[in-house]
Amino acid sequence: MIKLEELKFGKIEDNEQLVASVVYEFLGKYFKNNLDDFKVAEINPEYMDGISLFGHYKLELVKGINCLICEVIRRDERILVALLVPTGYRYNMSSTVKKYFDAKRVSVAPLEEVLNLTKMEYGSITPLGLPDNMPILYDPLVLESENIICGSGLQKSKILFPSKYIAMLPNANELKGLAKVE
Repeated sequence: MIKLEELKFGKIEDNEQLVASVVYEFLGKYFKNNLDDFKVAEINPEYMDGISLFGHYKLELVKGINCLICEVIRRDERILVALLVPTGYRYNMSSTVKKYFDAKRVSVAPLEEVLNLTKMEYGSITPLGLPDNMPILYDPLVLESENIICGSGLQKSKILFPSKYIAMLPNANELKGLAKVE
């Protein structure tokens, strides 16, 4: 069970300043009728990465997700893709993602390009608000918890929401084996 007493989650509508503007716009566009299901809490940015956050606030690791933007090179094509795995897991890019795209190479996308494209801050990239045409691959493990915590687009906060919404994101596809134990 998530212990939320140290993090004070409130409605995003009442705390718009705690999420990146692209995240707020995205939620209003795709989840307008379910916006109350998305909560946000201010955090100490020193603990913005998943392991630190969950350790400091004493949250269970399986309740969080990490989002990584990678670049896939296949033939003469370059695609930026978002990968989602539970906190505490690594990304299985070299075999699983490479095979999924029939790619020559898969690697982490250049940071500056990711920040410019997403309009989010380093360490708080979230699948909520990515460009509509960006493929999102998620390991089925991210759906095992009823609620999950992820970045808000800003280093100073995190979003809590029902995991079922991951499967409803534009261009989201499940990919078994994407997450591997660290």
